[in-house]
Amino acid sequence: MADGTDPQAVIDAHLAAIPARDLAGYAATLHPDVVVVVTSGRVMTGAAEVTAFHEAWFAEPGWTYEAVTTHRTTAAGVATRVVEVTYVDGPGATPSRFAMGLVFVPVGGRWLLVHDQCTPAVRSSPE
Repeated sequence: MADGTDPQAVIDAHLAAIPARDLAGYAATLHPDVVVVVTSGRVMTGAAEVTAFHEAWFAEPGWTYEAVTTHRTTAAGVATRVVEVTYVDGPGATPSRFAMGLVFVPVGGRWLLVHDQCTPAVRSSPE
């Protein structure tokens, strides 16, 4: 796990914890007041609720998760990332794709996730 002072290392650790099903590693990157909005529109608030959701999800067998960062910005008080995610619920399942926006802020010398917004991918038609 990253030591928390390098935003990119923390973000890399956060994203790697998901397919690894590393609950402790994932939870270590969460701000106590984190807000997560999943593709269904469900809103989760607080590290305890988000961690409980991920604990249940990580226990489910067979799914795969691939994340590719497409945009990154880091400034004095914020690090944002836009990530394209491909999720497959299990063998033979149709892949779903979504965009995930992440916002990390420095707190006490550590970078923590304060907001995670997932949006289903919609292919735009040519104009």
